[in-house]
Amino acid sequence: MDASTIILGFTGSIASGCTFISSTIPLVADSKYEYFKLSEIIREVLKSEGNNNPTVEDLQNKGNQLRRENVTGYLVKALIEKIKKNPKFNDADGIIIDGIKNESELNTLRQFPYFFLFSVHSDFKTRCERYLADGKFPDKNSFNVADERDRLEKDDVFGQQVKKCNYLSDIIILNNSKFASVDTQGKKTFVTNIYNKYVKTIEDLRDKGRPSAVVSPTIDELCMTTAYSLSRMSSCLKRKVGAIVIDSISSKNKNPGEKGQINSLPVIISSGYNEVPIGSYKCVFHPEFEMCYRDFLQEAHAQKINNCPKCGTELKINIKCPYCEKIYNKFKKYCSTHQMEIEDNFKCSKCGSRVFKEYLPGGKETPGKLLDMCRALHAEENAILNLLKSGNQSNGNLTLYVTTQPCNLCANKIVSAGIKNVVFDEPYPIKEATEILKSGQVNVKRFEGVKSSAYFRLY
Repeated sequence: MDASTIILGFTGSIASGCTFISSTIPLVADSKYEYFKLSEIIREVLKSEGNNNPTVEDLQNKGNQLRRENVTGYLVKALIEKIKKNPKFNDADGIIIDGIKNESELNTLRQFPYFFLFSVHSDFKTRCERYLADGKFPDKNSFNVADERDRLEKDDVFGQQVKKCNYLSDIIILNNSKFASVDTQGKKTFVTNIYNKYVKTIEDLRDKGRPSAVVSPTIDELCMTTAYSLSRMSSCLKRKVGAIVIDSISSKNKNPGEKGQINSLPVIISSGYNEVPIGSYKCVFHPEFEMCYRDFLQEAHAQKINNCPKCGTELKINIKCPYCEKIYNKFKKYCSTHQMEIEDNFKCSKCGSRVFKEYLPGGKETPGKLLDMCRALHAEENAILNLLKSGNQSNGNLTLYVTTQPCNLCANKIVSAGIKNVVFDEPYPIKEATEILKSGQVNVKRFEGVKSSAYFRLY
């Protein structure tokens, strides 16, 4: 392994198809790649301890332990050492690493110039059906528990962070296909298309030292990268979101002709990002609170609660980070040293209720009315308002590109503005929003392709 080695990393939720895609690439690439599954490092440790048939929970627990007891990025570093010791692996043109689940593993691999992270996505229903069919989980609830832990644990440093890895990925692959077990040709064709579209582009970049002149971004990739560029303007301390509205100019030629002929052009007619109204203080600079306004309101509400709402027990004023033993008062939600949420934060010592999570409005599980108190306009709202201000005429087929899936409040405005198509990247599923967009006959699709993080590297 050296600076010219192509390393393809794969991340994704349980049963998304990471292993299926990543393990098939060497077959369609004439064995130029050596395949490794990161969990095999964990399995080897468990086997040495006498556990030859670990469960998903066993693998998750041991993975967390290994990260906590060793240096950050331990699993990847252990795999790299394993590869270095075997001359066979060093002759490979590229390395495939399946099952990246922690940001430290990802950051360790970023030191290689030709490392790219693929994020494989499938909807929950499809993933659940796949695993229940394999018999690895007894029921839907057990799958849901393992999947939720895999997605994002409270332990932000050493735990499973698939949601964060998905966000930091370079290329998004959608895999809701349902192949019959005997359909080997269909599976091979599906992965071959992925190889030709993305992996060969990476190989061309490595071999030529520059992006290929004949490979261009798709309209979705171009527009989503623009939306992400806009999101960097946001001062929001929670989530930076960007959005653009496009109108497409299409060729009237029904016979496109030769390859390379331009048939349509996206015209950006409006844009926006989430921000407080013009003339208002940004939350971080507000003279009264200098923090997220919703957090400010939540902490003010917390100061009025001295007893558990469930059992009446007096709440502890101080809590400890489980790793550094630092003391935090009950209104702090994160350990600044480890940058992680403290699991027992504001937790009742008698009944175990997580008061901050379960009872205070504005928390992750109880958003309550504090969501309405956010001082910022959403990116979609600003884009729609700017569209109305501009007075641009369209052909009636507007498309909104937004970095995060719209909420129900924005869904109402999207339908009312007559926008017919929505393309989003980061999932933020709200049932009501989905129903509103469906009722308004808005075509909604998840973004697939090269993300903004790799856009200028590959194109």
